[in-house]
Amino acid sequence: MTTNVIEKQKPIDNKVDETIAHELFNKFHKVTPIEITKQFKRNAEKTIVFDKMSISLSTTGVEKVDSPIKMIENYYNQIKNNEYVSRKGMYLICRDLFDAKVNLNKESYKMLLAKLSYNQSSVYKQEAIGSDFRVFKMFNQGRLPETWTTQYALTQFNDEEFQRALDDKNINHQSTLSEIKKVAKVENNSTTDNKIALLGIGSLKVDKTKVQKNDFSKFQKDIKKFMNNYKFLTIEFANGFKETIDAMVDTRENKDRNSNSISA
Repeated sequence: MTTNVIEKQKPIDNKVDETIAHELFNKFHKVTPIEITKQFKRNAEKTIVFDKMSISLSTTGVEKVDSPIKMIENYYNQIKNNEYVSRKGMYLICRDLFDAKVNLNKESYKMLLAKLSYNQSSVYKQEAIGSDFRVFKMFNQGRLPETWTTQYALTQFNDEEFQRALDDKNINHQSTLSEIKKVAKVENNSTTDNKIALLGIGSLKVDKTKVQKNDFSKFQKDIKKFMNNYKFLTIEFANGFKETIDAMVDTRENKDRNSNSISA
């Protein structure tokens, strides 16, 4: 029987990822650094800085220096640089998709999407992000939010709200949507807030102070029955969600028991 309530199964070995990582480290920890030096060279600069305006990936390896603290900083900045450049690359994909939609006829654009094998739902989001020149302003200023979901939400801001976000110099590439909404003065239940809420149907929040193991098991069974009538929706529970709930309840109960024993 098919179901639209998905419970992700935990791996047989909870440490499978850790095991694989250790095995590959033991196998390659000598040869790979040598190959990095040969194939990519090492960065001759003693100090690497994070450049939020960069649009180039750093392909060179990090040069060894005497100071471990400096090495950590260099690795951190190079990783952050490549991470942010990659995220900028995703924005440029959005820009180019929208540009293609404007400059290609309908059939040609369909051919492009088929060639790219992009999911239509994702394409709509990417087109929205790429169409908004205000987001491009943030890109040019090195302040483009790192997550595409925040970029997508920004397209729903009105011009006054967006301008407030641009004018606030504390808003940067690491700013969260809630931080941006606050400085942009997006009020709860405002038109913009309601539009943003529609970008995602909803979320499931568990009250740590009230949840009980038996109650959650009953909820799990009831939701499966309920969802049988709504095949256009899918609910997906994360790996180990049952264990997470159990641990949450155990932690709370242990805390209560300790509190009671102290009082006694």
